Amino acid sequence: MVATQVAGAQASRAHGAMRRTIVAAVLALLAAVAVVPATSAPSQAATTGFRDVTNHYQFYREISWLTEKGITTGYAGNWFRPEWEVSREAFAAFLYRLAGRPGVSMSSRSPFKDVPKSHQFYKEIVWLDKQGITTGWSDGTFRPDQAIDRNAMAAFLYRYEGKPSFSPPSRSPFKDLNRSSKFYKEITWLRTTGITTGFADGTFRPYASTSRAATAAFLFRGFGSGSYKAPTYVAPRTPFKASEVLSVARSQVGYKEPSFRKNKYNDWIGGSSAWCQVYVGWVFEKAGYPGYVPREAYYDQDFNPPAGRSTFVGRLQSAGVLDWNVSLSDLDPGDVVLINWGTGQGVSHAAIVDRVSGNGAWFYEGNTTSGTGSSARGVFHRWRSLSVVDAVFTPQAYYDATH
Repeated sequence: MVATQVAGAQASRAHGAMRRTIVAAVLALLAAVAVVPATSAPSQAATTGFRDVTNHYQFYREISWLTEKGITTGYAGNWFRPEWEVSREAFAAFLYRLAGRPGVSMSSRSPFKDVPKSHQFYKEIVWLDKQGITTGWSDGTFRPDQAIDRNAMAAFLYRYEGKPSFSPPSRSPFKDLNRSSKFYKEITWLRTTGITTGFADGTFRPYASTSRAATAAFLFRGFGSGSYKAPTYVAPRTPFKASEVLSVARSQVGYKEPSFRKNKYNDWIGGSSAWCQVYVGWVFEKAGYPGYVPREAYYDQDFNPPAGRSTFVGRLQSAGVLDWNVSLSDLDPGDVVLINWGTGQGVSHAAIVDRVSGNGAWFYEGNTTSGTGSSARGVFHRWRSLSVVDAVFTPQAYYDATH
């Protein structure tokens, strides 16, 4: 990577140490202030989102709708957990809330022997039973903790809609589903309504579990509005834990770029440029800290971004968080540095600080080599001298400066 030293760097150096001191004091003050929960916002309004579902996520619109409707609230700490499986009890709760949380005439005795009256979702499961949406298993159980499979979800949704009149097709639309399949009618109805299209290989995978993200998509297609517009995403402010970032960064060590600038990080951002800063953005987002570093496909203007396109270094400049007067005491785990190879081209690389060691530090870096003579590029854990570190910024400071 090559880059031109940013304009005004000398002035930034003069104030860098003072800025970091002020930022630390502000963060300490904010940490002592109780956070007031945000109220729900109307569509298109800026609203605090989940740490693991940003506006770039495939099902951001569907998940936004699901949460606005109160069908789910996610998990503590602003997590949605989109890839987690949906259990039968959770799906019962989803349908109950989708129905508007109707009153339920509670039975004196549970309809299922494995669902006690003290169960978290007892009311929702009783409602599901009374509506005829589920009959449970032949042994009298509901199996609330079990992941709901795709054919059961199809059956639940078909019954939720009142078992509409439907003539299943004479030929199956899915190659792993035949007309004798138990839920053939319900699954083909699901496809006809557009709630599911199956997988790209022509299968439905009836016995596969369903993720929370896919469930959001199913429910939105069936019951959402085509005119719905998701709110503007605002990354949540989260007390920064470097250990979470470093764990994700460490998990990528050993990854090798298949071919020049063609790799999973550029695929993630939709880019084809040098990708050291893309790796940094990927790590922070996967760790649950979107908005804590710039999410940019281009390092700086020397990489010829399209006209008007922002860059990693440019956004850091605008935020005013770069400290150009770096000492070893400034390098905290989880901080991000800009590296200057001393070729006269200025800063040209980005890395995540792991720990200080000797007169330098260990870093997690993408789009670099092993330093052992191999030209293969990938993700490495490398020690570098302080002499090549031109600037550093604190992710929490970047978030606070831009939100």
